[in-house]
Amino acid sequence: MKGSLWRRASLVKLTHALNARLLTGSIRGRNLKILDVGCGTGCISLELSRMGHDVLGLDRNERMIEIATRTKKTSNSGSGKLQYETADFDKWSGTTGAYDMVIFSRVLHDLPDPENALLKAHRLLKSRGRILCLEYAYNMMDKKTAAWLYQIRKPLELQHWYSSPPLPDDPRKGVDLIMHEAVTGRKQHINTFEEMIRPLRRLFRQETFSWHPYHFWDVLSDMRIPNPRVEERLAAMVKKLEDYLLRTGEIQPALFLYKGTKARRLPR
Repeated sequence: MKGSLWRRASLVKLTHALNARLLTGSIRGRNLKILDVGCGTGCISLELSRMGHDVLGLDRNERMIEIATRTKKTSNSGSGKLQYETADFDKWSGTTGAYDMVIFSRVLHDLPDPENALLKAHRLLKSRGRILCLEYAYNMMDKKTAAWLYQIRKPLELQHWYSSPPLPDDPRKGVDLIMHEAVTGRKQHINTFEEMIRPLRRLFRQETFSWHPYHFWDVLSDMRIPNPRVEERLAAMVKKLEDYLLRTGEIQPALFLYKGTKARRLPR
Protein backbone atom coordinates (compact mmCIF):
# COMPACT_ATOMS: atom_id res chain seq x y z
CA MET A 1 0.00 0.00 0.00
CA LYS A 2 1.43 3.36 -1.05
CA GLY A 3 2.40 5.54 1.88
CA SER A 4 1.95 2.71 4.39
CA LEU A 5 4.44 2.41 7.23
CA TRP A 6 2.87 -0.85 8.39
CA ARG A 7 4.56 -2.88 5.67
CA ARG A 8 7.48 -3.84 7.95
CA ALA A 9 7.69 -4.22 11.72
CA SER A 10 10.95 -2.25 11.88
CA LEU A 11 9.22 0.80 10.37
CA VAL A 12 6.30 0.52 12.79
CA LYS A 13 8.73 0.56 15.73
CA LEU A 14 10.36 3.75 14.45
CA THR A 15 7.09 5.58 13.79
CA HIS A 16 3.71 4.53 15.18
CA ALA A 17 5.15 2.68 18.17
CA LEU A 18 7.43 5.61 18.99
CA ASN A 19 4.47 8.01 19.03
CA ALA A 20 2.53 5.60 21.22
CA ARG A 21 5.37 5.61 23.75
CA LEU A 22 5.53 9.41 23.68
CA LEU A 23 1.85 9.59 24.59
CA THR A 24 1.56 6.75 27.07
CA GLY A 25 4.80 7.80 28.77
CA SER A 26 3.31 11.25 29.38
CA ILE A 27 0.37 9.93 31.39
CA ARG A 28 0.56 9.76 35.16
CA GLY A 29 -2.08 8.38 37.49
CA ARG A 30 -4.23 5.29 37.75
CA ASN A 31 -7.69 4.35 36.56
CA LEU A 32 -8.11 7.56 34.57
CA LYS A 33 -11.07 8.27 32.35
CA ILE A 34 -9.61 9.23 28.95
CA LEU A 35 -11.09 10.52 25.71
CA ASP A 36 -8.99 9.74 22.63
CA VAL A 37 -10.09 12.14 19.87
CA GLY A 38 -9.40 10.89 16.35
CA CYS A 39 -8.35 7.47 17.60
CA GLY A 40 -7.92 5.96 14.12
CA THR A 41 -7.36 2.21 14.34
CA GLY A 42 -7.33 2.44 18.13
CA CYS A 43 -3.71 1.55 18.90
CA ILE A 44 -3.27 4.29 21.53
CA SER A 45 -6.68 3.62 23.08
CA LEU A 46 -5.86 -0.08 23.36
CA GLU A 47 -2.52 0.57 25.05
CA LEU A 48 -4.15 2.96 27.53
CA SER A 49 -6.78 0.38 28.44
CA ARG A 50 -3.99 -2.13 29.01
CA MET A 51 -2.54 0.37 31.50
CA GLY A 52 -5.82 0.18 33.45
CA HIS A 53 -7.52 3.35 32.16
CA ASP A 54 -11.11 3.61 30.95
CA VAL A 55 -10.94 4.88 27.37
CA LEU A 56 -13.41 6.14 24.80
CA GLY A 57 -11.96 6.40 21.30
CA LEU A 58 -13.72 8.66 18.79
CA ASP A 59 -13.17 8.80 15.05
CA ARG A 60 -15.33 10.11 12.22
CA ASN A 61 -14.03 7.41 9.87
CA GLU A 62 -16.31 4.40 10.19
CA ARG A 63 -13.73 2.11 8.61
CA MET A 64 -11.14 3.06 11.26
CA ILE A 65 -13.61 2.30 14.05
CA GLU A 66 -14.40 -1.08 12.47
CA ILE A 67 -10.68 -1.95 12.52
CA ALA A 68 -10.30 -0.69 16.10
CA THR A 69 -13.31 -2.74 17.26
CA ARG A 70 -12.07 -5.87 15.51
CA THR A 71 -8.62 -5.44 17.07
CA LYS A 72 -10.20 -5.00 20.50
CA LYS A 73 -12.09 -8.29 20.11
CA THR A 74 -8.95 -10.22 19.18
CA SER A 75 -6.55 -8.60 21.68
CA ASN A 76 -6.17 -8.38 25.42
CA SER A 77 -7.53 -4.94 26.30
CA GLY A 78 -6.37 -5.08 29.90
CA SER A 79 -8.27 -4.10 33.03
CA GLY A 80 -9.55 -0.76 31.73
CA LYS A 81 -12.87 -0.30 29.98
CA LEU A 82 -12.43 0.29 26.24
CA GLN A 83 -15.11 1.67 23.92
CA TYR A 84 -15.12 3.08 20.39
CA GLU A 85 -17.60 5.37 18.72
CA THR A 86 -17.94 6.72 15.19
CA ALA A 87 -18.33 10.47 15.66
CA ASP A 88 -17.18 13.84 14.38
CA PHE A 89 -15.72 15.57 17.44
CA ASP A 90 -16.93 18.97 16.25
CA LYS A 91 -20.53 17.70 16.34
CA TRP A 92 -20.21 15.22 19.19
CA SER A 93 -21.61 16.16 22.60
CA GLY A 94 -20.09 14.54 25.66
CA THR A 95 -20.73 14.94 29.37
CA THR A 96 -19.28 18.10 30.91
CA GLY A 97 -16.50 17.44 33.40
CA ALA A 98 -16.42 13.69 32.68
CA TYR A 99 -12.76 13.08 31.72
CA ASP A 100 -9.41 13.14 33.47
CA MET A 101 -7.60 13.53 30.15
CA VAL A 102 -8.37 14.36 26.52
CA ILE A 103 -5.87 13.24 23.88
CA PHE A 104 -5.40 14.70 20.40
CA SER A 105 -2.90 12.54 18.53
CA ARG A 106 -2.14 14.06 15.11
CA VAL A 107 -5.76 15.18 14.65
CA LEU A 108 -5.93 18.80 15.84
CA HIS A 109 -4.19 19.99 12.66
CA ASP A 110 -7.12 18.67 10.62
CA LEU A 111 -10.03 20.11 12.63
CA PRO A 112 -11.71 23.13 10.99
CA ASP A 113 -11.61 25.23 14.17
CA PRO A 114 -8.88 24.14 16.62
CA GLU A 115 -9.85 26.76 19.20
CA ASN A 116 -13.45 25.54 19.39
CA ALA A 117 -12.22 21.93 19.57
CA LEU A 118 -9.98 22.80 22.51
CA LEU A 119 -12.79 24.77 24.18
CA LYS A 120 -14.91 21.63 23.96
CA ALA A 121 -12.05 19.56 25.41
CA HIS A 122 -11.77 22.12 28.23
CA ARG A 123 -15.49 21.67 28.99
CA LEU A 124 -15.28 17.88 28.93
CA LEU A 125 -12.39 17.77 31.41
CA LYS A 126 -12.68 17.56 35.17
CA SER A 127 -11.47 20.55 37.22
CA ARG A 128 -7.90 19.22 37.31
CA GLY A 129 -8.05 17.44 33.98
CA ARG A 130 -5.26 17.49 31.42
CA ILE A 131 -4.86 17.88 27.69
CA LEU A 132 -2.29 15.83 25.78
CA CYS A 133 -1.63 16.90 22.19
CA LEU A 134 0.83 15.35 19.75
CA GLU A 135 0.86 17.32 16.52
CA TYR A 136 2.92 18.33 13.52
CA ALA A 137 3.66 21.82 12.27
CA TYR A 138 4.70 21.62 8.64
CA ASN A 139 4.39 25.37 8.18
CA MET A 140 7.67 25.72 10.10
CA MET A 141 9.59 24.12 7.23
CA ASP A 142 12.58 26.24 6.15
CA LYS A 143 15.04 25.91 3.28
CA LYS A 144 17.76 24.26 5.38
CA THR A 145 15.32 21.52 6.36
CA ALA A 146 14.08 21.16 2.77
CA ALA A 147 17.69 20.93 1.55
CA TRP A 148 18.39 18.11 4.01
CA LEU A 149 15.30 16.24 2.80
CA TYR A 150 16.40 16.75 -0.81
CA GLN A 151 19.78 15.18 -0.01
CA ILE A 152 17.99 12.13 1.42
CA ARG A 153 15.26 11.74 -1.19
CA LYS A 154 17.16 12.36 -4.43
CA PRO A 155 19.76 9.55 -4.02
CA LEU A 156 16.94 7.13 -3.09
CA GLU A 157 15.07 8.20 -6.21
CA LEU A 158 18.14 7.67 -8.41
CA GLN A 159 18.34 4.11 -7.07
CA HIS A 160 14.64 3.63 -7.90
CA TRP A 161 14.02 3.25 -4.17
CA TYR A 162 11.52 6.10 -3.87
CA SER A 163 7.91 5.98 -5.03
CA SER A 164 6.97 9.69 -5.11
CA PRO A 165 7.11 11.74 -8.33
CA PRO A 166 10.76 12.60 -9.10
CA LEU A 167 12.37 15.72 -7.74
CA PRO A 168 14.16 18.05 -10.19
CA ASP A 169 17.87 17.41 -10.71
CA ASP A 170 18.47 21.09 -9.98
CA PRO A 171 18.82 21.24 -6.15
CA ARG A 172 17.39 24.76 -5.98
CA LYS A 173 14.24 23.69 -7.80
CA GLY A 174 14.08 20.49 -5.75
CA VAL A 175 14.27 22.39 -2.47
CA ASP A 176 11.60 24.82 -3.65
CA LEU A 177 9.35 21.90 -4.56
CA ILE A 178 9.75 20.29 -1.12
CA MET A 179 8.95 23.64 0.49
CA HIS A 180 5.86 23.92 -1.69
CA GLU A 181 4.75 20.36 -0.84
CA ALA A 182 5.07 21.00 2.88
CA VAL A 183 3.72 24.51 3.23
CA THR A 184 1.46 25.66 0.40
CA GLY A 185 0.94 22.69 -1.90
CA ARG A 186 -1.53 20.70 0.19
CA LYS A 187 -5.05 20.34 -1.16
CA GLN A 188 -6.64 20.34 2.28
CA HIS A 189 -6.25 23.04 4.92
CA ILE A 190 -3.85 22.13 7.70
CA ASN A 191 -3.81 24.28 10.82
CA THR A 192 -0.53 26.06 11.42
CA PHE A 193 1.55 25.74 14.56
CA GLU A 194 0.38 29.19 15.67
CA GLU A 195 -3.30 28.29 15.14
CA MET A 196 -2.88 25.29 17.46
CA ILE A 197 -0.44 26.54 20.10
CA ARG A 198 -2.28 29.79 20.89
CA PRO A 199 -5.49 28.15 22.19
CA LEU A 200 -3.50 25.35 23.83
CA ARG A 201 -1.56 27.86 25.92
CA ARG A 202 -4.61 30.03 26.54
CA LEU A 203 -6.85 27.24 27.81
CA PHE A 204 -4.31 24.94 29.50
CA ARG A 205 -1.38 25.68 31.78
CA GLN A 206 1.68 24.20 30.09
CA GLU A 207 3.36 21.28 31.86
CA THR A 208 5.32 19.81 28.98
CA PHE A 209 6.37 21.09 25.59
CA SER A 210 8.90 19.29 23.42
CA TRP A 211 9.88 18.84 19.76
CA HIS A 212 10.50 15.42 18.21
CA PRO A 213 11.66 14.01 14.84
CA TYR A 214 8.92 13.62 12.25
CA HIS A 215 10.20 14.56 8.78
CA PHE A 216 11.66 11.06 8.52
CA TRP A 217 8.10 9.65 8.49
CA ASP A 218 7.58 11.15 5.04
CA VAL A 219 10.85 9.68 3.79
CA LEU A 220 10.03 6.21 5.12
CA SER A 221 6.48 6.31 3.70
CA ASP A 222 7.72 6.50 0.10
CA MET A 223 11.02 4.66 0.50
CA ARG A 224 10.99 1.20 -1.12
CA ILE A 225 14.24 -0.74 -0.70
CA PRO A 226 14.01 -4.39 -1.83
CA ASN A 227 16.45 -5.63 0.82
CA PRO A 228 14.63 -5.52 4.20
CA ARG A 229 17.88 -5.35 6.17
CA VAL A 230 19.16 -2.40 4.15
CA GLU A 231 15.80 -0.62 4.45
CA GLU A 232 15.76 -1.14 8.22
CA ARG A 233 19.28 0.24 8.69
CA LEU A 234 18.71 3.23 6.44
CA ALA A 235 15.38 4.06 8.10
CA ALA A 236 17.01 4.03 11.53
CA MET A 237 19.87 6.19 10.26
CA VAL A 238 17.53 8.83 8.80
CA LYS A 239 15.59 9.00 12.08
CA LYS A 240 18.77 9.34 14.15
CA LEU A 241 20.16 11.96 11.79
CA GLU A 242 17.00 14.06 12.08
CA ASP A 243 17.13 13.76 15.86
CA TYR A 244 20.76 14.95 15.85
CA LEU A 245 20.08 17.86 13.49
CA LEU A 246 17.13 18.98 15.62
CA ARG A 247 19.19 18.92 18.82
CA THR A 248 21.97 20.96 17.19
CA GLY A 249 19.50 23.44 15.71
CA GLU A 250 20.46 22.69 12.11
CA ILE A 251 16.92 22.00 10.88
CA GLN A 252 13.40 23.02 11.89
CA PRO A 253 11.26 20.48 13.77
CA ALA A 254 7.82 19.30 12.70
CA LEU A 255 6.35 17.28 15.60
CA PHE A 256 5.51 18.73 19.01
CA LEU A 257 4.11 17.31 22.24
CA TYR A 258 2.06 19.56 24.50
CA LYS A 259 0.70 18.57 27.90
CA GLY A 260 -1.26 21.03 29.99
CA THR A 261 -3.60 21.28 32.95
CA LYS A 262 -7.06 22.76 32.52
CA ALA A 263 -7.12 26.46 33.35
CA ARG A 264 -9.59 27.04 36.16
CA ARG A 265 -10.93 30.18 34.55
CA LEU A 266 -11.03 30.87 30.86
CA PRO A 267 -9.01 33.97 29.87
CA ARG A 268 -11.13 36.76 28.43
